[in-house]
Amino acid sequence: MTTVSGAPPSATGRLLDELAGLLLPVVMPLVRRLPAMILVLAGLITLMGVLTLVGAHRDDAQIQAHSAVATAEVLPGSDFSRTLITFTTATGETVSPERGVFYPRGLQPGQIVRVEYDSTKPDRVRVLGRNASVGSLPIGIMLLVTWAVALPVGFSLRGRQLQRMEAARLALAERVLAQAASASDSAASDSGPRPAEESATDVEQVVQPVPAQAVAKAVSAESASTGPASTDAA
Repeated sequence: MTTVSGAPPSATGRLLDELAGLLLPVVMPLVRRLPAMILVLAGLITLMGVLTLVGAHRDDAQIQAHSAVATAEVLPGSDFSRTLITFTTATGETVSPERGVFYPRGLQPGQIVRVEYDSTKPDRVRVLGRNASVGSLPIGIMLLVTWAVALPVGFSLRGRQLQRMEAARLALAERVLAQAASASDSAASDSGPRPAEESATDVEQVVQPVPAQAVAKAVSAESASTGPASTDAA
């Protein structure tokens, strides 16, 4: 008779099993904390947006307190994070702020634009006529979208986790009740009716055989009582 055994696991399968064994203890706690992590991330984004607005208003206040106006040229090499410009201050100093110009939406390299800067710190410069209100709307929309996504997703994941926890708790309670019922049944069967052999022995002890002498005496007495009647009849 030929016995068919399963194929031995491949090296790739063993590697995946070992990798899963290493990652699961790290990944599962993160999965359980995912709802809280989503809300924390949304909170951090909100904090960054608020700090950005506060910093913009502070810079506007400084520029407004020491206002000076100049003509600037937009330089090549600008990117999403900053728009580089160069301008000459009232004192003849040529300035090219490392952080770029504030509120640069729509500016193109080579464009000439009027700027307003802080005369005590020329690196603090903004496009003339623009202020923090220009950035308030985009940041507000970003925060609104962030929370519109984070709240439903976070609470939905948390709700699913609570449902799984409740299901696991109910399953554990059912197992405990089943074990208790099984133990009770075992105890009842141990103290229940005795086996058939023991019952048959008890019956034999109660129903004892009648002795032969007692039977003979009973027959003699019956014969004596019926003897005269039989003679008279004859």
